[in-house]
Amino acid sequence: MSALPYRRALAVGAALLGGAALLTSLGVASLRRAEAERGEAPAGAAATPAPAGAAAAPGDGGGARADGGVDLADGDGGADLADGDGGADLADGGGGDAGPARFEKPVWSAASRAATYGALSSNACDREMKRRRIPHAAAARGAPLVDRPVRLTGPLHGVTFRGDGVAKPRSTSVFDIADCRLVLALDDLAAFLATRGITEVVHVSMHRPAPAGTVAPKKAPAKSKAKAKAGKEAAKGAGKAAKPGARAPKEPAPARPSQHALGLAIDVAALVMADGTRLDVKADWHGAIGAPPCGPGSEPKEPSPQALVLREIICAVHASGLFNVVLTPNANEAHADHFHFDIKRDARYFLLE
Repeated sequence: MSALPYRRALAVGAALLGGAALLTSLGVASLRRAEAERGEAPAGAAATPAPAGAAAAPGDGGGARADGGVDLADGDGGADLADGDGGADLADGGGGDAGPARFEKPVWSAASRAATYGALSSNACDREMKRRRIPHAAAARGAPLVDRPVRLTGPLHGVTFRGDGVAKPRSTSVFDIADCRLVLALDDLAAFLATRGITEVVHVSMHRPAPAGTVAPKKAPAKSKAKAKAGKEAAKGAGKAAKPGARAPKEPAPARPSQHALGLAIDVAALVMADGTRLDVKADWHGAIGAPPCGPGSEPKEPSPQALVLREIICAVHASGLFNVVLTPNANEAHADHFHFDIKRDARYFLLE
């Protein structure tokens, strides 16, 4: 691909965005984790361990609460992610004659946006939604595995989240339910998208019902002597019914829920700008399976303004550490028509494909 068409496309992309965006924030300022989380990256994921001695950013009046949550009342709903808290400044913009936007991989830390939101207790999450005045309503039914299910009832920072192809209206569709922790992340995402001229996020789904037999993840309780004795007696009894030397068959492990089943993921099919321009993931991404979405080698096969804008947005969001996982059409065929963003409450890594 020659440099000239690519530069022209970047210039058109800048015009499409309406010029340079104002500095904006993604996340909350000066937050503390209530406690360290445990987690491991999926097979094939490149985990980014926290640097030695890394700790959550000190609060300016806030801190851990007695209920296990994090006091977010000292935050203003946003902080410059170029301040060394594991995020990135989303106002760096995209492009230039040198090629794609500068991209730096996020380094996991307890102060990252995804980790901060994932660590919140249900009560702390509720308080933060109310403090930010996020328009929402409790979702009483339809999402049994979601810890704090809610529905958005209005736009966030002028950005509307709308389900695409959902038969039922937002007030009754299970696909529009989200855990409150995802809602806080979407509030940050909306604040960023608004500076790019985006007014609508069209999603395929947030919550998706889990298959029968799936159970919510729980922390393993400490084993008591009584339970241990009962377990031994059960094993002994099972052995009597079995042949000598044979082991009792193990019960199959319950299916683990997806992040969609937990209400912690969203699949974005398109972004709509104020002038009606639609950035459609399937039609406008122009990527290739296996190719990096950001950094060297990430240039779209067809450098249209829409493709360049979508990459600028994806790379900025991933670099900010707002979501643990960001998947694009470059990941596989299953993601050919949408971006997947999710928070994993027990993870210590970021993944971009």
